[in-house]
Amino acid sequence: MTDQTAADRMMSGKAWEDFCDALKEAGKIVQRPEVPNDPFNKALGYRFLTALLRGGLESTMHFADPQFPGFFRLADETKKLLNDNPDNYYQNCVIDGRFDYRIYGHRGTVNWFSLGSKGSSDDVAVMVDTGYIDSRNMAFNPDGSFEIIASATKQPGNWLPLAKTSRSIIVRQTFGDRKTEKIADIQIECLNPEKENNNPTPEAVERGLVGAAGFVKNIANMTIAWEEIYRQHINKLPSDDQERCQRAGGDAAIHYYQSYWKLADDECMFVHLDDIPECQTWNLQLSNYWMESLEYRFFKVSVNKHTAHYEPDGSVKIVISNRDPGPKYPNWLNTLGHGEGGMLGRYVGATVFPPEMKSKVVKLTELP
Repeated sequence: MTDQTAADRMMSGKAWEDFCDALKEAGKIVQRPEVPNDPFNKALGYRFLTALLRGGLESTMHFADPQFPGFFRLADETKKLLNDNPDNYYQNCVIDGRFDYRIYGHRGTVNWFSLGSKGSSDDVAVMVDTGYIDSRNMAFNPDGSFEIIASATKQPGNWLPLAKTSRSIIVRQTFGDRKTEKIADIQIECLNPEKENNNPTPEAVERGLVGAAGFVKNIANMTIAWEEIYRQHINKLPSDDQERCQRAGGDAAIHYYQSYWKLADDECMFVHLDDIPECQTWNLQLSNYWMESLEYRFFKVSVNKHTAHYEPDGSVKIVISNRDPGPKYPNWLNTLGHGEGGMLGRYVGATVFPPEMKSKVVKLTELP
C-alpha cells in the first residue's frame, strides 16, 4: 500500500472503519463452541479481547518504531495472556536486527532476569530465537549497573546476539517474593538510527491498526487451540511440548508443565512435588479459561520455590480449590470461584526434569 493510498484512507476514515470491522469480527471468537457456555466465561472472553487490544496497540503503534525503541509490557497485572507467570515482570521491545542497540540499567534485587531476541514468522504461534543472555552470565559493575550491546555483530562484554531478522526483545524478571524485591531498571537506545524523529506516517498508523486487530484475533484463537490440547489431560501436570513453548516465545531456561484444571466446588486438586530438581526457581500457577493468570494482586493463586511451605522431607504439598482447606495446607491456591481454567508449572534453570508434577483430584473432605 502506497503512502498516498494510506493518506486517502486516513482522510476518508476508511482505515478506522476497517479496524472497527476487524474488531467486530474478532468478537465472534468468544462465541466459538469450544468456549465454556456460561455468562461468566463469555464475559471474561470479551474482557480478554480488550486486554489484547491494549497490548496489541502498544506493540504495533505506540512502541513500534525500532529506531526509537522503548520497553513496554505486553503482559502485566491487567493485561494477561498464555498463562503469564505471576512471578514474572515481563517487558517487550520492538527492534530491527539491522540496527545496534545499547541496553543499560541497574541490577535491582530480583534473583534472575533474562533477555531474548526473537525473529518473526508468518505463524503467530512461532517466534524464532535469535539470541539470549541472562543475569547468570552477565557482568555487573560494583554499584549494580550494567550495559548490554545487542547487535548482529559479536561484541566484547555483555552481548545479546541479534540476527538481521530479529524483530523483538523479550525480558523476563523473576521474583522470589514479589512484595519485597525490586526489579532491574532496564532502558534501551538505538545506536545508529537513520531517521531524525519518530513521527508516524499514515501508512505506519494504518499498519498499526491492522496489526493490533490481527493480534487480538490471532492470540484469542491460539488460546482456544492451546486449551483444546491441554484439555486432553485435565487435572494432570505432564511435561509440556517444550519445542512448542519455545516457538511461542518461551524461555530456553524454563521447563514447562502446562495443563488444564476442572473442579467441582467440593473437590480439590492435590499436587505433591516430591522430586523437585536443583533449580534457580520453580512455580505453579492458576489461570482462567482464557489463560489469563488469576488475580495475583490480591489473592494467592501461585506458589514458588521461595514462598512455599516445605515438608520435613523437602517435598511440597499444594491444594488447588475454591474453598480454604485449612491450616494444615498452607500451600493453598485459590480458584476464586472459577470452575475450570489453565495452569502451568515451571522449573527454571534445572538440568534434569521429572516427567510430571504429580497430582490427583479428591474431595476436600478426603485430603490426605
